[in-house]
Amino acid sequence: MSGSPNAPAGRPVPLRVLPTAAAVALSLTVAACSSPGAPPPPTSAAPPQTATANAGGLTLENAQPLPIPPRPDIFPPPAPPAPPVFRAPTLMTAPDLPQISVGPSPAAPAMPEGAPPVPPSNRPAAFPPPDRTQTAALPPPTPKAPTAPALPRMEPLTVLFDGAATTLPDPAQARLDAIAERMTANPQLRLQIRSYASGTPDTAREARQLSLARALAVRERLGTAGIASTRVDIRAMGMEAASGAPDRLDVEFLNQ
Repeated sequence: MSGSPNAPAGRPVPLRVLPTAAAVALSLTVAACSSPGAPPPPTSAAPPQTATANAGGLTLENAQPLPIPPRPDIFPPPAPPAPPVFRAPTLMTAPDLPQISVGPSPAAPAMPEGAPPVPPSNRPAAFPPPDRTQTAALPPPTPKAPTAPALPRMEPLTVLFDGAATTLPDPAQARLDAIAERMTANPQLRLQIRSYASGTPDTAREARQLSLARALAVRERLGTAGIASTRVDIRAMGMEAASGAPDRLDVEFLNQ
């Protein structure tokens, strides 16, 4: 018997004992065995287990320790530093300019009576400053080199070919020698060769190749006379002769 805070004073309260799961299971087993005609309880070779273990309750064997919570931080974090305070610079006032008064030059102090006269200065008299202006001397004029007399303009050279020939005729050889002499005398001259060849629409390719071979023959002839190939422009026209003989070659100066 025990007292209860809710019981009236001076009256005992009976102590109630709650049955456990093991007691309930044991009572049920005893009741089943005591009933008539009931089969005997099954036996097992395994060791008996308590009702508490079968029910999955908490026992001393399966109890796990609780994790220890971390220690609270008893020291508060430091406060962030205060932002710097902007202080405006103090403006300074410029001092007033001094007042300068320009007056007459003071007179030389008077010499005392009986003082010897001051000897004149030994420095030579001031001369006017020398004239520092200089005249640049111009270089003597360079004598001009005698200019070569202008050569007469050379007319374009036209060379006619017979059929599919690529050899230059003899009259054209003499004219090419004169052109080479003109180009040797003036290294700035450039030459252009336009070559044509006859043919049909089916032989247009062969006609262009034939015109190119004739132009190359002329350039090689000039090369033997000392004329660089870079000064000779070649244009193989093929069957594009608008007028004149279809099998010909025109040699003309570009900057005569």
